Amino acid sequence: MEVAKAQYTVLHNFGGFRGDGNSPYGSLTLSGKTLFGMAEYGGIYNAGCAFSIDTNGNAYKDLYDFNGMNGENPIGNLTLSGGKLYGMTMFGGLADGVIFSIDTNGNGFKVLYPFNYGNNSQGSLTISNGVLYGMTAGGGANGYGYIFSIDTSGNRFRDFFDFNAANGGNPDGSLTVNGKKLYGMAKGVIGINPGIVFSIDTDGNEFNTLLYFDTLNGAYPSGSLTLVGNKLYGMADKGGTYDSGCIFSIDTNGSSYKDLFDLNTASGAYPSYSSFTLVGGVLCGATAIGGALGGTLVSIDTDGTSFTNIFDFSSATGMFPSGIINNGNTLYGMTLLGGLNREGVIFKFKETDLGVGNLTNGKLINIFPNPSSGIFTLSLSNGIGKCSVEVYNVMGQRVKSEELRAKSEEINLSEQPNGVYFYRVIKEDGGLVGEGKVVIEK
Repeated sequence: MEVAKAQYTVLHNFGGFRGDGNSPYGSLTLSGKTLFGMAEYGGIYNAGCAFSIDTNGNAYKDLYDFNGMNGENPIGNLTLSGGKLYGMTMFGGLADGVIFSIDTNGNGFKVLYPFNYGNNSQGSLTISNGVLYGMTAGGGANGYGYIFSIDTSGNRFRDFFDFNAANGGNPDGSLTVNGKKLYGMAKGVIGINPGIVFSIDTDGNEFNTLLYFDTLNGAYPSGSLTLVGNKLYGMADKGGTYDSGCIFSIDTNGSSYKDLFDLNTASGAYPSYSSFTLVGGVLCGATAIGGALGGTLVSIDTDGTSFTNIFDFSSATGMFPSGIINNGNTLYGMTLLGGLNREGVIFKFKETDLGVGNLTNGKLINIFPNPSSGIFTLSLSNGIGKCSVEVYNVMGQRVKSEELRAKSEEINLSEQPNGVYFYRVIKEDGGLVGEGKVVIEK
């Protein structure tokens, strides 16, 4: 796919100098024109580091080096809130990993909570109303991991649900929040349970198994779920027709499960620790292997049609990508290996056919001002009827959903950080009125 390759750019080759990070295993976080991330290894002490880089590949900065005592081997992505970044390490601290915070300029590092032995957190944190939510791959009452919450100052840590072999176990992804509900996946236990999709209230009550995987419909899911309307989209690492994983959707109440696409080595396979990002009406994600054997970028419509392998990774461009994010019609991500020094890369991929470049409102929707400080007016044409608006961030996570009660209504996103957001206006019967993007610049 020569056209696509021409739009692929390596922003940074890890391992290019002493103390540089290497082997990143997670996603990036975007704020304005700055990308934040973590590398599992490298840094001055070879225990991993946190870094920043601008979206054109300049101003790479090693923000913080882990040394074992303050954490070791960070994976997942950094969570941004109020000028601070929050993350986790898999090892180090007093035992097996820590929860930490750090200022976006690299100052003010603080260990918020040191995990006990056997916890080994392998996901990312999700924030809602000043509370961080996450999961551990091990530990807890049964040794199969647990769901926890902690406030941003490091107080009120709470293990509020313990997994066991029967209800999944060993979650290595992240939670998706919607109001007072958390949605996630547990990878399961080989030979006992091939994984589940679940929901749980943010206070720890009402745990519900929405789906039991059975290998035919997928197995051993990882990564996080993407919420679009009342549907959750995700990927299973194995199972499906070719036992190479699958892309699926399921309603938030556990009904209407659909295997949208069975992955294989040609299309891309084993989407380890990956999740979708919503670009207009198209879902984009990554697979760890397949394609040219180094992994792929893929896209699929939310109804399961038009699956496309949009890019094949190689040793030169980077190999084994994990999560990706988007900003307009540009995708950003990292690879575990490959690149100039064979220790992974940060990349961007610009594709005008991903969907955002073609988004229009017709003459039905008007958004102003855009860009804004986070408060904008959404105006509808006459005769459309009852509608609601949904707003998503670049991770594909819904950050706003409300009914439109008037022809012209103010939408408040002032609590969200700077960046690009995508909105969809939906009729009462579920039909799409229009969609587009808004930009927050404070």
